[in-house]
Amino acid sequence: MKYSIFLFSISFLCLNASAQLRYTLKYQDSTSPVLKISIEPSSPLTAPVSFIMPRSVPGTYGVTFYDRFITNIYAINNRGEKIAMSKNENDAPRWIYADSGKQIARIEYEVNLNKIERNAAPSDASIIRPGFTGILNYSVFGWIEGTEKQHVQCTINTFDNWSIFSTNQPTTQLAKGSFEISTESYNVLADGQIFMGTNFRVKEFKGVTPLFVASYCQTENEWLDDYGLQETMSMKILKDYFGELPFQHYSVMLIKSLPLEPGNYPPFGMEHLNSSTFFGDTTSLRRSAMSLDEVKRTMPTFLHHMGHSLIPLRCYGDTYRPYVQEIPPIINNIWFNEGFMWFLPYDELKLPRMKTNFDNSVYNTSPEIKKLSLQQLSQAASTMYSADFRLGRGVYSRGALMAIEMNNYLKEKTGGKKSMKDVFRYLYQWSKKNNRPFTMEEFPLLINKACNIDLSKIYKKWQLPIE
Repeated sequence: MKYSIFLFSISFLCLNASAQLRYTLKYQDSTSPVLKISIEPSSPLTAPVSFIMPRSVPGTYGVTFYDRFITNIYAINNRGEKIAMSKNENDAPRWIYADSGKQIARIEYEVNLNKIERNAAPSDASIIRPGFTGILNYSVFGWIEGTEKQHVQCTINTFDNWSIFSTNQPTTQLAKGSFEISTESYNVLADGQIFMGTNFRVKEFKGVTPLFVASYCQTENEWLDDYGLQETMSMKILKDYFGELPFQHYSVMLIKSLPLEPGNYPPFGMEHLNSSTFFGDTTSLRRSAMSLDEVKRTMPTFLHHMGHSLIPLRCYGDTYRPYVQEIPPIINNIWFNEGFMWFLPYDELKLPRMKTNFDNSVYNTSPEIKKLSLQQLSQAASTMYSADFRLGRGVYSRGALMAIEMNNYLKEKTGGKKSMKDVFRYLYQWSKKNNRPFTMEEFPLLINKACNIDLSKIYKKWQLPIE
């Protein structure tokens, strides 16, 4: 039976190989910060054809103008001729080849990584340094409208002595010069990250699933074992909390670089389906092993971002979507996405300072923020979460405090037999079974059903402005 399934899989792949989109990324000029990208459909497309770059990325809660870093974009027809594509007249993040009835064989364009880094938030930027390129795939890969669900074969070409690591297909046996990635769709490709160069390291750790830590530090190598310990501990916690892990492997991408421009470069993290990326300058690099107390004290952000692979990337509601979009949505429940997933590290690690920080962000913040309802605060944070981090801290802290109060209530009513762990598991399994986002109307009913205990009073209380 296994043999026949294997043959079927090979046959399926062969039949669909010609139907794949072919992406190519080239970086082969060390004097330039420019990547060259091409997208080739399985067969020529008939105009009009639109190419789109994302402006909305899961977890950023903002607008990122990746389209502004695209240059030299052309449609290539079936005779090899290059035709310039026209940018939308309203400055939408799309270009069109509109010669009706004419065919194109591929789209080519360039991306300037230095321009991205100088104009985007650190957590939204790909970077390039001597001997290294760190890429957030959605910052360089756009899509041809209508092809988002097609299988993708992506080829990465760089210098012969440069190693290549991809979170889509992680390994410690690094290819050099060229590497191919296969993904089930553009959205899966866009969710990944790529390291290329001679100045980064990859180390594998044994966890519930294989863990890869890829590290670039511009000034000196970091001590990686404690990152591995924190992430493998996070895996165990999340498996216990949810009953399972949704990923077959997980990658942690660490970038610590000297800023291109003078100024503060605070650390940030970004979550993905099977990975997380952490950005910062070189002031906080790890030079030696930490004590177990330090490991625990510095662990919340790593557990939080890995936890996002479950909530909200696989269990989510309202207008949030776990993939890039052209237009950023207004989201009514960022407090669930972020607050509930900050509650989990607090619940597991028992660090009192976390509760103190939640309280301060809710009760000692600006009166203008306190007078907003939870829905209004979430809507305001939808495009300004980190741009005005009072909004970000305020919305996730209210969500965390809501979850803390619900947790205490559930334990009190059941003599400690039920808790928010049961609510998290129920929501995750409901999302897995129904394969859709929950609505805001459904959410309070679902959390009540999780333990058959009415949490409506607490839920309604936290929807109100802070007195």
